[in-house]
Amino acid sequence: AVVYLFDFIPMFWLLSDTRLFIISVTGLGMTVVARELHRRGHMGAGVSLMLSMMTAHMLASIGTYGSGLGFELYFALILLVTYISALRQIAKLGVSLAVMGLTTYQLMGTPEVTLVDRLGGWAPQVLLIANLATVGVLFAVILRRLEGVSQRLEISYRRQAHHDALTGVFNRRAVLHEIELALDNARPFALLMIDIDHFKTINDRYGHKLGDRALCHLVECLRVSLRDEDTLGRYGGEEFIAVLHGKSHGEALCAAERLASAVRETSYALESGALNMTLSIGVAVDGEAQDIDNLIALADRRLYQAKRDGRDRVCGTDTPAMQGEIPVVLDRAAEQMRAVFERAS
Repeated sequence: AVVYLFDFIPMFWLLSDTRLFIISVTGLGMTVVARELHRRGHMGAGVSLMLSMMTAHMLASIGTYGSGLGFELYFALILLVTYISALRQIAKLGVSLAVMGLTTYQLMGTPEVTLVDRLGGWAPQVLLIANLATVGVLFAVILRRLEGVSQRLEISYRRQAHHDALTGVFNRRAVLHEIELALDNARPFALLMIDIDHFKTINDRYGHKLGDRALCHLVECLRVSLRDEDTLGRYGGEEFIAVLHGKSHGEALCAAERLASAVRETSYALESGALNMTLSIGVAVDGEAQDIDNLIALADRRLYQAKRDGRDRVCGTDTPAMQGEIPVVLDRAAEQMRAVFERAS
């Protein structure tokens, strides 16, 4: 629309070319209509209308002024717009062949003496410079927008690869990678293994759709209670892992109690009342295990001890009953984690 308004319309008005002036004004209107169709979701119709107008404008200009003045450059622009549009592949091929044939026919049928020859003087140079500048600017704008789209898609794909689709926190692979980095950097940190108490009962009673919303509500409670430098990830189902950087064992226990309290005191509002949720949390710090497998296993063991002790509580130490205990769930968690890293490598 800007090109028609500030380039074509003034140019053909100055050249006193009534026919192309009218075509340019019509093109401006058709561009506005095409943009509106595209905005309302009729992308194919919008693109077709715009391509038709661009082709008609190019052919009329070549027929009037002949070749060598830059009007034929719009053929490349039309092809670019065609192949980045939402048209089907067969339609793109058909449009390309049709525009190529019409352009070739028009160039071969150009009269020996054109309007620009009769104008003489500065007109040919001005037209060529104007068309070169217009095509160059349009190419730059389109390519810059394509670059922006590519960047947004790359960011989106990267986010999908590292974040849980439902809750928006890190997924299992990403949070395990954060733990691995913390171990490699020899930075002190604490690991919280978090599980929602009786979450299956919530799903069975209210349905999975409401259960998903409740899960997102709980994640927001956890996010508010964690620091910006901490990491929260979904380990699987209703289990989460929080990595607290720079925390000692005592500080991690306090942080875990704060998380449990925040969830306990922040119920999820329902139409018929409120849904109260509680957490069981197992706490381990990096110095208590030599590798990531054993650290997660230790936090997981303490999580299940918290559940055995009555749920809605934090466990950060091994009780006498836990000494030497290796639950089956620990082997399962370790094997799953190894599989993740083997696929990653």
